[in-house]
Amino acid sequence: MYRRRGGVAALVIVLAAALLGACSSRSNGDKLAAPLRGGVVVPPDAATTTTVVSPDENAYVAAAAPRAAAPAPSPPTTAVDPLGAAMDGINACLIVVKGTQPVAAVNPDMPLAPASTLKLLTAAAALTRLGPDFRFVTRVVAPAPPRADGTVDALYLVGGGDPVLSTPDFAGWVAKKPGLAGSALTPLADLAASVVNAGVRAVPGGIHGDDSRYDRTRYLSSWSKSVKTENDIGPLGALSVNHGYTTWDPRVTSAPDPSDYASSALAHLLNARGVAAAQSNSWNAPGNGVVLAQISSPPLAQLVRDMLRSSDNYIAELITRELDRYGGGTGTTDGGTRVTAATLTSLALPTTGSVLLDGSGLSAGNRSTCRLELSALQLGARPEYSALREGLSVAGVNGTLAKRFVGTPAQGKLNAKTGWINGAAALVGNLQLNAPLQFAFIGNGPFGYPNAVARENNLVTGLIRLSG
Repeated sequence: MYRRRGGVAALVIVLAAALLGACSSRSNGDKLAAPLRGGVVVPPDAATTTTVVSPDENAYVAAAAPRAAAPAPSPPTTAVDPLGAAMDGINACLIVVKGTQPVAAVNPDMPLAPASTLKLLTAAAALTRLGPDFRFVTRVVAPAPPRADGTVDALYLVGGGDPVLSTPDFAGWVAKKPGLAGSALTPLADLAASVVNAGVRAVPGGIHGDDSRYDRTRYLSSWSKSVKTENDIGPLGALSVNHGYTTWDPRVTSAPDPSDYASSALAHLLNARGVAAAQSNSWNAPGNGVVLAQISSPPLAQLVRDMLRSSDNYIAELITRELDRYGGGTGTTDGGTRVTAATLTSLALPTTGSVLLDGSGLSAGNRSTCRLELSALQLGARPEYSALREGLSVAGVNGTLAKRFVGTPAQGKLNAKTGWINGAAALVGNLQLNAPLQFAFIGNGPFGYPNAVARENNLVTGLIRLSG
């Protein structure tokens, strides 16, 4: 069982030692500098191991997870120690680096549920394995070319895992949402236009959806039931449109089957262009079929930026399945998390104690550390990983922080990946004030969203003081 060592008192001692110059100065480069223990810089453990737990091992994860401290009231921001208030009464880790020197480190290697900051790990693995220029491709396949009258017996809409394939009405809704504005989408209407340009005028056999590229598990067993009932994410599939949602304003409704919904959406768009076609049952495309049209997603770097900024669960999960399929697997989440784990290890990131159950952070059984989260973010200093840095939401400006810290010194200066699920809150990023800071914070305990916000407010207050 893991417990926060020394509580607030330890944090004060560490801060005092660092600010009085008791610690040695050393450059962290692309990796996080070592943590402080008793005012002395100590290198992290050399061994780095990541545990990837398949869904049927959740009982083990629950038993091994750090226990939360006894419930405590929401701590107010204090004039003396706002960083301590952010961590008080819960299991938490914190790392703060000013320039190249660590100025605070409390339990930096404690494995905790990271919530959506886990997306930084998924992003780092995807940019490494798939590359920033990778694109998902959706194809329309026919058994044979159109006949002279434009008839094809059937069409197969073959999913390539594109998580942002969208209809015009969904795209219009996204453009109006402050936290989603500027998100890149793949227009299904353009694919419909390409089918018409290929000479198709009638499809008597209908349009079949083919989502065989990935496993067809729609929701993971490691997720709480509320993930589905509250529509935190749509049903997963290699062929999906509009994130798997059939309605999104004012009420969100998930499609019973994402593949059927996608083929129905294409049929509707073709009908509007004068093509006689209807949605038919899902079926795998013939191996010797003819590709009549295809469309590519935005490049992976853009998808990663959007995923981080708006904390898009759907993008994260389909990227994870693609990591498995691209590496020769069958497109499962479990396989994808194993690829992520292996990739993080190959990058020499400090993965000891980490547990990966998904790519989005929705599972309460995930485990990461403050050291690992910040080390992943620091990869963004390299050109090939720039999406990690560029994808952070900006306080008072965009993404998940669009409406937060408005009117404070952090507005426009705080760039961070946020994270929240029941009992877990996290914030990883940088603060660009007088002295630039990089930081990672994860807290786990029996608290709700208002308390999580209060703790993050305390954290940012403390960071502002440290940057002075």
